[in-house]
Amino acid sequence: MNDDSGRLDFLFVRALRGASSPRERLRGLDAFAMTICVGATHRAPRTRHTASRTGMNSARCVRSHKRSSVVNATPIARDELDRAARARGLTLTCDWIGPAFKIRAVRSSGGVGASGMVEQGGGDESDADVVATHEGFIAPPPFGILHMDSMRVYNSKVASGERATMRSTFGIAILLGTMSLLFASEAGCKKCELLAIDDGNGYAEKLVRYYGRLGFETVRVVGDNGLRDLPDLLVWGGVGTRMNGDVDALLEKWGNVIRKSLEK
Repeated sequence: MNDDSGRLDFLFVRALRGASSPRERLRGLDAFAMTICVGATHRAPRTRHTASRTGMNSARCVRSHKRSSVVNATPIARDELDRAARARGLTLTCDWIGPAFKIRAVRSSGGVGASGMVEQGGGDESDADVVATHEGFIAPPPFGILHMDSMRVYNSKVASGERATMRSTFGIAILLGTMSLLFASEAGCKKCELLAIDDGNGYAEKLVRYYGRLGFETVRVVGDNGLRDLPDLLVWGGVGTRMNGDVDALLEKWGNVIRKSLEK
């Protein structure tokens, strides 16, 4: 585990090791958050000596401008994401425990107020109205990682009359994923990581292709490498394909998909 992602996974596992109750898990997450903050404080001086990279950074900016000139380069805003959710009859809410988040797509009842998305969960939705959830945690610099732990869409909770409205090019999941990407971008994160889980049901390859279309790249397959896979097995809780994505690139791509859906 020589990179920041490996060290972060190790710290996360250590923080939750032996936690047998919600109170103990909360204490572990608080300790994990404190470790991240301390690491950021101690490693801040690494931002020095950047003058020699000016030419390289300028070239990167030019290439980035050329790529983004074809599409809308302005990052999607939260009010746009909220409007896209409302167009599907949904409200997005988010609960936080330290660096860990849980985002919910909740069936709207009686409309959504003008105040926008609720970042701290209202707590008044019923389980029957929660049609999708997304969990993970955010580790700001020096780690700069958005860890997408799970994404669940409960199709059985979507009535037949709602499917035409709620479905989109990449499904409800793109709304929840974009919300976590916005949080990660605001925290200064540049890297997003996930595991395309392999449950042995033949769906794994389709899942990898799906995330590939979304903009993720395969890092390695977890489950066939013995002890080398142990950290990933402890963090992700299963085997599958480890994939990474660039936060800014994903926000640009997903944001344009959502904007196009609003134009329809």
